[in-house]
Amino acid sequence: MRATALVMRRIPFFPFVLLVVSAHGQSGWTLEQCVQRAEERNLSLRGAILNADLADKARDQSLWNYLPDLNGAATHGYNYGRVIDRFTNTFATDQVRTNNFYLSSDLMLFNGLRKHNERRQAGLSADAAMQGTEAARNIVRTQVVQQFLEVLSIEERVRATEAQLASTSQQVDRMQALVDAGRSARAEVMTLISQQAQQDYTLVDLRNQRERALLRLAQSLQLAPEEVPTFALSAPALGALGVVEPASDVESVLTNVLAQDPAYKQSELVALSAERGVAIARSGSVPSLMFNASAGTGYSGRNLETVGEPVELDPTPIGYTLNGDIVYTPSFDYDTQVRPFGKQLDDNLNESLGFTLNVPIFNNMRNRLAVDQARVQHEQAKLDVAAMKDTRRRDVQDAILTQRGAFNQYQAAQRAVDAAEENLRYAEARFEQGAANSLELNTAKNDLQRVMADRITAKYTYVMAAKLLDILQGLPLTL
Repeated sequence: MRATALVMRRIPFFPFVLLVVSAHGQSGWTLEQCVQRAEERNLSLRGAILNADLADKARDQSLWNYLPDLNGAATHGYNYGRVIDRFTNTFATDQVRTNNFYLSSDLMLFNGLRKHNERRQAGLSADAAMQGTEAARNIVRTQVVQQFLEVLSIEERVRATEAQLASTSQQVDRMQALVDAGRSARAEVMTLISQQAQQDYTLVDLRNQRERALLRLAQSLQLAPEEVPTFALSAPALGALGVVEPASDVESVLTNVLAQDPAYKQSELVALSAERGVAIARSGSVPSLMFNASAGTGYSGRNLETVGEPVELDPTPIGYTLNGDIVYTPSFDYDTQVRPFGKQLDDNLNESLGFTLNVPIFNNMRNRLAVDQARVQHEQAKLDVAAMKDTRRRDVQDAILTQRGAFNQYQAAQRAVDAAEENLRYAEARFEQGAANSLELNTAKNDLQRVMADRITAKYTYVMAAKLLDILQGLPLTL
């Protein structure tokens, strides 16, 4: 009766589980939706996008650098104490207000093609940053696909274990009925109950693994807290995905990968940018010619002008003649005012044009060392290209080898599953006829459970390797 009660507690659970799985299939997240959400919210990818935006702004700046600059300045001040007024060239001891206004412009006519190389380097760096964004996007896709398939793999094992547990529960019922009728020993039903408990533990553990895998995927998608409790997947069962023998060879796939992989393209662009860096460093040793122009004016509170007619004053003696007569000079008085602001700006206007030739002779070996450093950086970038190509070759080799190995494992596991299912049917028939005991039946069930897990693992490995090759070749991600 204890076994019967245990079975009764478990039976209503199975339709509920199937209902949950069915609901997931109807309203859950597809692989494409998961990838899209991860691309929208992944912090590393968003950082790569910002870096690409900065590089694009630097490219725009390199284009504007060809134009002359224009700068203006204005001053407003007061002087106290004895000073020579720069506009009237007279001493001033009272408070003097001054204003100065400047406009200046510089245009680099030649600097060893530095601006030309900086523009090309900025363009290469911007393109490299854009490829870096796509490389970060591929990393996100790979992570999401791996976690998505992991959930499907565990879900497949959950379903298989649920089916086995349901079969074992039915056998417990039948055996309990035989024990109650006195046609079988109680040890047989206890053995089945023990196996039922083991399968129940396995099922609980797999469900926990599924929840943890779902949580890891939800975290990768940066889901909001209120979205996590209802997060579920919508995808075909892993068993429904076709497994065909891989026909691709390493060189053809590698050719496609190198033509599409953004990480490899980024390394090539970085190397080209470093090559331009050598040319930029060399320009520091070449004479440069700059044209400059400026215009300025000012205002002074000491710049006075006469107002109205002069008033004649008493003459002022200035000396004597040979005869002793006093010599006078006429004296006049004037009304004055500060010259108006606008007139002073016109009076004090100053314009200049000039050329500056700069010839580097010796600057503590900075130019030579800068060129040497740029060459080393170029060589490092070229090594990075070779290393990335080698990495991608290994990735392709590993993925193809893994896919082929998983295909062979899947075929072997499928044969093992067919044999184990036939063996289980035979063991169940013998058990019902009393020709086999529960231990033999349990052994057959455990063998089937083990080879089914091997088949699921092989299929998961196969699909993951295939999707990795799709990502490297820039192919659409679908299930």
